Amino acid sequence: MGVVDASTLPDVSAVLTEAQRDGRTVFIDLSAVTFMDSRGLGALIAANERSREGAAPIRLYAPSDAVRRLLNISGVTAVLVEAEELPAA
Repeated sequence: MGVVDASTLPDVSAVLTEAQRDGRTVFIDLSAVTFMDSRGLGALIAANERSREGAAPIRLYAPSDAVRRLLNISGVTAVLVEAEELPAA
């Protein structure tokens, strides 16, 4: 994934929205994200809000150090749920 910012936001948002349509929990692997700005965080929060409104739930998996810092600084760790592991394929 690399970078989640203004340039990648349309693709990220579209993928998350589509993935949430089938009703199964969406696992978002953040281990390879080297940078995420507030817009990327906004996409995660929007996906979480959609799940509260009936779309499939989201789970964050293995946020990189950069993403973990953003999550902690922004105070959303209580809202965005992390998964300990990815489901078997």
